[in-house]
Formats: sequence, C-alpha cells, structure tokens
Amino acid sequence: MVGHGFMDDLDSFVMPANVSLFDLNSRDGCFGPEVGFAQRFLELMPLDELWLIKYAVGGSSLLAWERDWSAERAAIADDADKGALYPRLIRHVKQVTAGRDVNLLACLWMQGESDSQFELAASQYQRNLTRLIADLREDLSRPALRFVIGLVNPTPARFVHLSTVRAAQRHVAQTTPNVSLVDTDGLSKHEDDVHYDSAGQLELGRRFAQQLCRDFRHKSAGRAAD
Repeated sequence: MVGHGFMDDLDSFVMPANVSLFDLNSRDGCFGPEVGFAQRFLELMPLDELWLIKYAVGGSSLLAWERDWSAERAAIADDADKGALYPRLIRHVKQVTAGRDVNLLACLWMQGESDSQFELAASQYQRNLTRLIADLREDLSRPALRFVIGLVNPTPARFVHLSTVRAAQRHVAQTTPNVSLVDTDGLSKHEDDVHYDSAGQLELGRRFAQQLCRDFRHKSAGRAAD
C-alpha cells in the first residue's frame, strides 16, 4: 500500500485536477494504488472533488495498528520498532479534514503479509481486523464507514501462515457490515513476489475503485427496494 510502482513508468501522468492526495509517508519517485484508484473511481463516479488521505507503513503487522498498542503485543510479529501507527493515522485524517466539509467514503486496506509469517499473529488476524474496523468507525465518527480489503497473496513458501490470514480476511468481509474484499490474483509483482510493480499497483487501484462503486450501487439499490 505504501507503493512500489515507479513514477517514471507513468510517463507524463498527473493526478486529475480535482484529486488531492495527502500522503503522510510517501516514497520519492514511487506510487501506490491511489493512482489507478483515482482514475477509475472518477470514471465510474464523477465527483467535483476527491481527496485521498493516505498513511501506509511497509512491512507492518496488524499488531502495529492496534488502538491499544503495546510493544509487547507488536513484538509477536517482530514489529515493535515501528511504534504505535493507529494514533498517527487518526491524527492525520483529523488534521486533513479539520474545519472542512468532508464526507469520508471508505477505508482501503492492503495489508497482512507480515502477519502471515507468524503463527500467533495470523491466528489473531480475524479478531484484530474486526476490532480495527470498529475502532476506525468509532474514532472517525463514521459508524457505517465502508471498508475494502485487498486479499493478500504473497508466495506461501515464505509466508507460511498465508492461508490463515486470507481465510480471516474473507470471513471479516462476509460477516461484518459494509466490508468487502478485492481479489488480487493475477496482479503483476516485482521479483520479490510480494510487492506489486507499476502495472500491478495501477490494476490494484482500479479493482479497489470498481469494488467500492459496486458497494455503493448495491447500497443504493437496497434503499430503492426499501
């Protein structure tokens, strides 16, 4: 989610004029799924303005994103060195939106590879992801905030508990209101077989956009039926 796509691969591309990106942890010369997302989302759902508020930390376990963070808990996934990421995320969102009329539409979540390396972190992933979604909705005062999960798919040979994390992500999407899942199969990657390359990042963003628009259409259809 931090982004391992290369800006040089985008030629002369620039974000549409009505898109603003607020990235707390950007990588020089690189981009993530926000580029493909912005392009596709505005094609499917034209808006006067689209704000992308981003905070991503590479290689982070879900344990590093807990609201009640502790170094001891994060150490389960060898992740204590990153500190508490969740309060930084909430602070970033609130600082960007302070005093402005902003409608928070959704949270896009692409994470889980690190947890797939540790048996205890993987076994707790379902509970921890469910709790994260509830905490975000509460702390952002958006009880129905949509949450779109990208299904992790690194090589199982290195990420030995991958099936547990993937099953957890599917379960959360199936059982938690206003949560959906994006299939990541077939996305192109760098040689490490973990991080998506430029084409993979663009397509991941498009898939996030397409799923989110499907979610909104489904919600609108449900209201019409009522």
